[in-house]
Amino acid sequence: MEKGLYTHISKGDIKHLPGRDAIWLQTPETTGGKYTTVSTTFYQPGVKVTPAHSHPYGEETGYVVSGHGKVLIGDQVFEVEPGSVFLFPQGVPHMVWNTGDEVMQLLFVYANGPKASESIPYEDVDFPE
Repeated sequence: MEKGLYTHISKGDIKHLPGRDAIWLQTPETTGGKYTTVSTTFYQPGVKVTPAHSHPYGEETGYVVSGHGKVLIGDQVFEVEPGSVFLFPQGVPHMVWNTGDEVMQLLFVYANGPKASESIPYEDVDFPE
């Protein structure tokens, strides 16, 4: 098997961010692939990740592994739970909110090229009250 085609999560791979921990499982740099990036993120209870952001170079699909919360996609809000799958379209502001009382784990797949996971922040976007 070629190096980089298989990844196993380890504590050293964790990127600690405000209210959440992200693990980049696959990137074009680590696999040699051209189109896909995969990450998993663990959101602490009650955390609303700000600022909202968008991805100008690709789209992002999310899958809820565990926990409950909400996702904001443009001006629409969706309740999510284990098994929920959602799309953050290219260029559309979005954000995640763990409304539950347990850690929420999401798996993300970014597609359409090596820069697909790059983002632009939107400080003035928030969930409607």
